[in-house]
Amino acid sequence: MSESALLQDAKDGILVITFNRPEKYNAITFAMLKALSQAVDRFRDDDALGVLLLRATGRYYSAGLDLGEGLAPKTTSGVSFRNWYRRDIHLLFDEIEAIEKPIVSAIQGPCLGGALEMALSCDFRLAAASARFGLPETSIGVLPGSGGMSRLTRLVGSAETKWLVMAGQTISAERALRVGLVHEVYADDAFEQACTAFAQKLLAMPREALGAGKVAIDAIEDVDRTTARQIERLSNTPLSQSEEHRRLIEAFLDRKK
Repeated sequence: MSESALLQDAKDGILVITFNRPEKYNAITFAMLKALSQAVDRFRDDDALGVLLLRATGRYYSAGLDLGEGLAPKTTSGVSFRNWYRRDIHLLFDEIEAIEKPIVSAIQGPCLGGALEMALSCDFRLAAASARFGLPETSIGVLPGSGGMSRLTRLVGSAETKWLVMAGQTISAERALRVGLVHEVYADDAFEQACTAFAQKLLAMPREALGAGKVAIDAIEDVDRTTARQIERLSNTPLSQSEEHRRLIEAFLDRKK
């Protein structure tokens, strides 16, 4: 992999990872996946880092996995294919989803295939007005099997997922916002500044509350309402008794005075 295909910049608590292969539409190679996995591990383990921002240079966010390398390394059986699939892609996206820190995808252009599946595993997806979203795997005889169906259906429902997966349609940033695929859309010329400001706002939030909130929300999605209320209570108990909570309450009351 070219040293510049995946850039990392850690500054003031925010780790920025940038896809930097614009001449190839930021198509993701196997080497880039490995480097991304190492960067995600760094973010998880470094207490000085509080927010991860995934962005890209050029016109595309990413065209997805680089088809020049094939969808997977050459394998001899379905078992070996699934082993690779789980190890190099599924576990990476699952880790992005599981890390108890906020992870943001800043999508400035077309976001397709495996890149969209990666973005679906992030906590927040911010889009520029010119961004587009699609899952073209069906057109080459396969399915988006790294979250392109499972995560997407949970976010936007089966009807919109069928539109993207079965019909192979591409949707605009505005439609993505309307159906719940992205959280916000910004004008192209204000996009980078808006994403940085959002990351900085997340960084200023109480970290323990953010981490507990991420775990609780994901767990609540999988259970009945009664169990969900118990998860809320259990998650909030240690936070409400913490020194940080007391300090923040005192600061709030001081400001009111």
